[in-house]
Parts: sequence; structure tokens; C-alpha cells
Amino acid sequence: MLDRTRAYGLDFLFPEGDSAIGESLALYGEFAAVISDFLIEHATAETGTLIDAGANIGSVSLPFAAARPNWRVLGVEAHRGIAAIYGANAMNNRLTNVEVIQAAIAAERGLVRFPNPPLGLKRNFGTLSLNTTDYETAPILRMTLDDIAPADTRLIKIDIEGYDAEALKGAPRLMQETRPIWLVEAAVNHPETAREVVRLLLEADYRVHWFFAPFATSRALKGRMTPTLGKGDANVVALPAGVENSWNLPEITSPDTPRPGAASDYPYLARYGMR
Repeated sequence: MLDRTRAYGLDFLFPEGDSAIGESLALYGEFAAVISDFLIEHATAETGTLIDAGANIGSVSLPFAAARPNWRVLGVEAHRGIAAIYGANAMNNRLTNVEVIQAAIAAERGLVRFPNPPLGLKRNFGTLSLNTTDYETAPILRMTLDDIAPADTRLIKIDIEGYDAEALKGAPRLMQETRPIWLVEAAVNHPETAREVVRLLLEADYRVHWFFAPFATSRALKGRMTPTLGKGDANVVALPAGVENSWNLPEITSPDTPRPGAASDYPYLARYGMR
């Protein structure tokens, strides 16, 4: 049911049939490493908190926790089994600065039933959402980001399969008072959600930018096969006043700003062999 691999200098358990994150870690030694790198580089304070909403098995936030041991990491994952694997991966790597929250991030607190497919299935566990109807469900807590975020929250990553705007709606305190840096999925297959994410962040007086994260890069540490460099996740980054756009990300001025489609539009990708 579970397999094990090494990536980012860490040991990872993952469902052996996972066709996305687990498979990429096993083949390449990375998954969306660009996101981890961005978060690590922007963790410039001595201490702080990163919230990873949609943490899965920890491919983004565990490398961060290892690189920033003085920071607190709150990993939020809705699927019971995947949340348990995330916690096991944190403990197996002695990352005691990581805390696991098994919940769904939403606009309001309460209870919700979330799909609970067995870990032995062959599928992409990262695409599970409240819209997934193929499996039995299990009751879980529904929490807001404002519920869980401590005062020193400086970075928030959200990837919750089309419910990303709902997560922002549950974070008025964070958006207006705490003012962290946000990295939020704005998927092509959820265009209206992406527009709403951009609108909410612009209305909160953030500077918003496009951010593309390839699943694997040409620096793939294991080198077993050539990755598909154009395959990845579309996101937006929101920077508060006083934070420089040091990665030269393309600017978004309205929800209608077109999404750049060439690697040259994202200069930071040159670091990863994409030009």
C-alpha cells in the first residue's frame, strides 16, 4: 500500500499507486520544487509560521521545514490517510517544527464530508476535493485560515482544488492585518476560481503576480528519465507592501490579465533549465 523514496535529502512515504506527487518524488527526487524554493527564499525573518493548505504528503512544506528549522509549519490536509502519511514523514525526518491539521480549509467553520478513497488505489490523490464523488466520504472539520493562523504567520500556500477562493474568504484578519505573502493555486481548469482569487487579493491591496511551478525540472536529482518541463501548476503570488518582487514575476493588474504562456515570461525558470 505504501512505498518509500528519498527526495530533497528527506525520506518520504507515499501511496504506492499515487500517480502524481509520489511518482514524481520517486522518479525525479522533486515535485514542484520551485514552490518550496520560493517559500524558503522568502522566509527571511529569523522565525515565523508557514501554513500549507493542501499539504498532501509534504512535498512542499517538509523541505521548507528542513531548511528553516526555526520556523513553525502548519500542514493542513483533508484526507485522513494522506494527513497521517504527512505526519509520519515529518516525524521520520525529525522535523519537530511541523504540525499536522486534518481538516478542510473553507470560508466558514463547521463539519463536512470529504471523499475517503483507500490508499491502495492507483490515482492522483492530490486532485481529491469536495467535488470528488466516486468514493465513500468521512466527516471532517471545516476550518478557516483565520481560525488556525498564529500572529506570526508570514507565508501561506494554498492548493485545494478549486476551493482556493473560499479559503481566502475565510481569512479577513490575515488579509487585512497580518499581511503574509500568499502563493495560491489559480488552475487553468478552474478559471472562475482563479479570477476570484485574483480579485480578492487585489481588493485587499496586494501586488499580485503570475507564478508557474513545473512538477519536475531538468535538474531532476535522480535523472531516471527526462521530465516534461511544461507540465506543472499555475498559481498566483500576492506580495504585501514592502516585499520586493525579487523573482521578477509577471504582474496581474485585474482578474482579466491574461496568463503568460512562455517560459521566458517567468525569468526565474532559467534557474531550472527552462528557457
